[in-house]
Amino acid sequence: MGVAGEVQYQPYPGPQDQVQVQQVIVTGPAPRTNVILSWISCICCFPIGIVAVVKAHDADRRLMYGDLDGARRSAEVAKYFAIAALVVAGIIILGGTGFLIFLFGFLLPSIDPS
Repeated sequence: MGVAGEVQYQPYPGPQDQVQVQQVIVTGPAPRTNVILSWISCICCFPIGIVAVVKAHDADRRLMYGDLDGARRSAEVAKYFAIAALVVAGIIILGGTGFLIFLFGFLLPSIDPS
């Protein structure tokens, strides 16, 4: 402790205290963000497709900021949700078509109108 009014200086850190920072640059093609597939799936099956759209937007944002690994992960999740939405939409369409064929092909002709 010094006397009042006395300024104490701390020494500069020596060479052993310095920290080196390395920047890793990843090169390669930018990942596909699956935006178009996500919007198509959103039209087909809204609840699942909206998640795909949000994740595809997240992949675009991460790609814009240079986070290639994060963009790749978000794009994969967007693709999985988009495919799930398309599968659910296909099941609904096939199920509805099958129901209509069953209804108009088998049930209605067997009902006697008289």
